[in-house]
Amino acid sequence: MLKELVIVTGLGAMGLACARRLGNGRQLLLVDHDQTRLDQARRLLQEDGFAVDCLCLDLGEPQSIQRLLTNIEQKQAPLRYLLHTAAVSPTMASSSRIYQVNLEGTARLLEAMLPCMVPGAVGIVIASMGAQFVQVPTEVELQLAVESVDGLTTTAMAWDQSGDANRAYLVAKRGNQIRVEAQSLRWAKRGVRLVSISPGVISTAQGRQEIREQPEVARLVQQNPLHRIGTPDDIANAVEWLTGPAASYITGVDLRIDGGTIAALRWQEAVSVLGSSNKNN
Repeated sequence: MLKELVIVTGLGAMGLACARRLGNGRQLLLVDHDQTRLDQARRLLQEDGFAVDCLCLDLGEPQSIQRLLTNIEQKQAPLRYLLHTAAVSPTMASSSRIYQVNLEGTARLLEAMLPCMVPGAVGIVIASMGAQFVQVPTEVELQLAVESVDGLTTTAMAWDQSGDANRAYLVAKRGNQIRVEAQSLRWAKRGVRLVSISPGVISTAQGRQEIREQPEVARLVQQNPLHRIGTPDDIANAVEWLTGPAASYITGVDLRIDGGTIAALRWQEAVSVLGSSNKNN
């Protein structure tokens, strides 16, 4: 009997933690653009008894998807879970590159993987809490949600002409959220669920770099209501639950896992004022 297939893109700390949760008794296919990182992940997981294959791909390149499809076809295994964490950060790339990988690459991956998913399968896209910090007009959101994949970078850059990589990252992650919401309807017709997760600041290499280089990110951690940074296991816990039977009625939504950061930014002042007012009455 063929093992079920699990695809994990992006082998940072978050992807690796999730691969461990989803890979027991299944065939893992790890996808990343960095061969060294893939080799390290393969070694760690194989040492712990996981069945692992690796594929070095740049998901910002359209032809990479065909290589991934060919690999899946050769395995002839039912694709049970797709976990897409791969992305480039504002500290790594230009705004155009961010749109090509994080926005267009994600949408292309979802289009290509749907026919491969078996009934009961689940796809999860890692978006970002940061999508809450950008306001995208309704007409642009509509295009990002349903427009042809090849036009997404052009659409985003026509609206966002700032050339700012940080802003591009936020817009792209907002695009991921709404793309998942819209595409979940097509996925449901095949009996497959599709959701996104929007982490807050997580203790990964990228997260720690952002804390060092961006004072506003460091402040978010300092002001977190739970008084700590998020961990890769916080995300893996949610992924494990979302892929399980307890979450079988959940699709087309974004789950924010940020330790209450957005809630604090929106409501802390109002709650403080109300609390003071109540004490005085």
